[in-house]
Amino acid sequence: MKYQIKEITESNYHLLPQDLSVWEDRDAYHFWTEAFNVLGLQSVAEIYKALNFSNYTIVLNYEKELNQSILKNFWNNDYFASALGVSVIFEGGKSESILTPEPPSVDSATLLPIDFGYLPPTSNYSISNFKLVNRTLFLTGGLARFPNDMYHYSQSLYDASAPEPPWMITTFFEALYLEELGKSNEALNLMYWAYNHSQHGLLPEAIDPKYAYPLPTTSPLTWSSAMFVITALNYKPPSESQSVSPLLYVIIVIILATIVITVISVLRRR
Repeated sequence: MKYQIKEITESNYHLLPQDLSVWEDRDAYHFWTEAFNVLGLQSVAEIYKALNFSNYTIVLNYEKELNQSILKNFWNNDYFASALGVSVIFEGGKSESILTPEPPSVDSATLLPIDFGYLPPTSNYSISNFKLVNRTLFLTGGLARFPNDMYHYSQSLYDASAPEPPWMITTFFEALYLEELGKSNEALNLMYWAYNHSQHGLLPEAIDPKYAYPLPTTSPLTWSSAMFVITALNYKPPSESQSVSPLLYVIIVIILATIVITVISVLRRR
């Protein structure tokens, strides 16, 4: 807490420091990092309040300051820019450092903090951001990370037929958002899509953008399975009278069992 408060206070932009964030691809100010720190500060304040610590209000003041800085700097007309870099402008013989979006700035990673409560899912910010992310990145039944994502195509893995493959975890980011909006059927369709592209009950990292086969270099991926379980547990039937699909329960059990068996096999080999 002391570290976070110190960084927010001393930063010219009232943000947490630059980092590599979720995709570990560039050093910048990331919406993912900053928004999740807001959620962390909110949780700390709740714990302090439950323990009758009077300084929980101080924590909330810094949470508010950080949140205002996020909205001021990351909101880019109709979506949240994924990453910001520092630029220097010169005017009237003076220089000033400002934050500007770094391409590609549209990113599916901006969905998950909202899924977890950074903003209400029905807020204008959330809806506008989701619409642009979905319109830009949804293909082959799932959601890609960001435009022109070369990671599986040419950067190092060379197992995709084209750039911009849909990833499992980002597809679940979208499914969680749809669940928060009450669009249960749409979320369920994404979960079935993921299961239909699994290998022996194990989920890969990503799906080929042209031919829809699981990309082999990162399959299975534990994070993909974990996000499936989180999304499935968050699933709410369209109405109280309608029960959760029995097939969905079967799929959850299969994935969890496969993860456990795989971990046990690895441990035995050691």
